[in-house]
Amino acid sequence: MSALSLGWRSIWRNRRRTLISMSAVGVGLLLVVVYGGLMSGIIGDAKNQLDNTGMGHVEVYADGWRPKQAPAATLKRPRELLAALPLPPGAQVGARVVTRALASSARGSSGVQVLGVDFADEAKLSAHLVKLKEGVAPAPDDLHGLVLGDALAARLQVTLGGKVRLMAQRADGEMGADLYRVRGIYHSISQALSKKDVYVSMKAAQELLGLGDEAHQVVVQLEDASQAGATAEAIRAKLGAGHEVVTYGQLLPMLKMMEDLTDKVMLLAALFVYFLVGLGILNTILMSVMERTREFGVMLAVGTRPRRLVSQVLAESFWIATVSVAVGLSLGLFITWWGQDHPLITVRGVGEAMDLGGTALKTQIYTRLSVPQALRAGAFVYLMALVVGLFPASRVARLHPSEALRRA
Repeated sequence: MSALSLGWRSIWRNRRRTLISMSAVGVGLLLVVVYGGLMSGIIGDAKNQLDNTGMGHVEVYADGWRPKQAPAATLKRPRELLAALPLPPGAQVGARVVTRALASSARGSSGVQVLGVDFADEAKLSAHLVKLKEGVAPAPDDLHGLVLGDALAARLQVTLGGKVRLMAQRADGEMGADLYRVRGIYHSISQALSKKDVYVSMKAAQELLGLGDEAHQVVVQLEDASQAGATAEAIRAKLGAGHEVVTYGQLLPMLKMMEDLTDKVMLLAALFVYFLVGLGILNTILMSVMERTREFGVMLAVGTRPRRLVSQVLAESFWIATVSVAVGLSLGLFITWWGQDHPLITVRGVGEAMDLGGTALKTQIYTRLSVPQALRAGAFVYLMALVVGLFPASRVARLHPSEALRRA
């Protein structure tokens, strides 16, 4: 009979102990896989869904604009600039004119941020503009059309077709003001954004601020947020001096810190689970070996080679690792896959979204399935289970028949 066959029969001599050991390994691996998927979902959503707040993985400004948002610090010929950017496949990009302003209606006023955009491009960058709650986006040549958030509309007490006056500082230092009609109302999961962001056509914003063919900001959103650093470097090299290129990690340092902290916590949690799993397997195999010391002594006495016994003990470790890892990994992958479409956690009492490092994160938290990450976790547990079996196997290899029979 082969060592694998003997090992399989041996682990079921004490069925309860074997099942407990397998359960510990399987549950430990399941927790590592699901926790990894959950953390990847949280941080991944925050990075990859920057369109909830209209931010970019990479943003470009004229030098000196970002600290004070001076209207005169502009990027020239934004359309030509967008066409020249070295971007990876699948990237979405758009230019904006950005300024602070005072919005007022017949019934109220509020400080706002005005964004002059190409609405076709902006709908790819800002999730709340994909489908407006009411109305339609202004046409590119509409100099008096405006889109605002539902929270701001309620504060100003305006509806579709209502009048809103915008007053802002022009590039020449004078005050610019104009009257606009509400063409559309959007809803965002971020209440802060719904209260402050107002959109007009880029041409309308340029008229308000006294600008020519200029913009203040270029926003790049990537299919893979991990490409942000390389993309920013390529853009810096292409544009040269006079431009500031920043990544989401620089714009949202809290998010970057949480990302780094999450990686460390995941590593510590995984190591702790692996340690407990290793102790569980070692205890099971060691107890099995100690209980069968007399049996091993008899086998050695009748001529069984020590390496045959070592192979049998390692086979027991192999079977425990194989069954428990297969079950734990399968359940972990299934739960993580299921959690991509069904929220595992719902945070209540904070509305539709919560702030995470400056970006809006939906309160329904989903997982993100990474098969390579899960397989690495399973392989590590499997390797560790086999390694811890070497200690009891080495004890068997050193047994002498007479000593084994006396010790029993």
